[in-house]
Amino acid sequence: MVIVPITSYAATSYEIEAAVNDETFIINGEVFKAQTYCMGWDKGDRVIFLEGSALGACATAILYNIDRKEKCEVWCE
Repeated sequence: MVIVPITSYAATSYEIEAAVNDETFIINGEVFKAQTYCMGWDKGDRVIFLEGSALGACATAILYNIDRKEKCEVWCE
């Protein structure tokens, strides 16, 4: 588990709107697919984008789950 101090990021947090099988997430109306799995990430969890775009305008992104204190690499669609 990687702990990232939230105070070091002036990023907007987003709620996971839908989650399927620890690998597909709808965030900010966009689809993101885990490069491996984001185990236990669920609808309602809050995330920030460490890399990539919440608008889906990216090839990959790194999400940090504020509630679980974990990060996960995803593909942007």
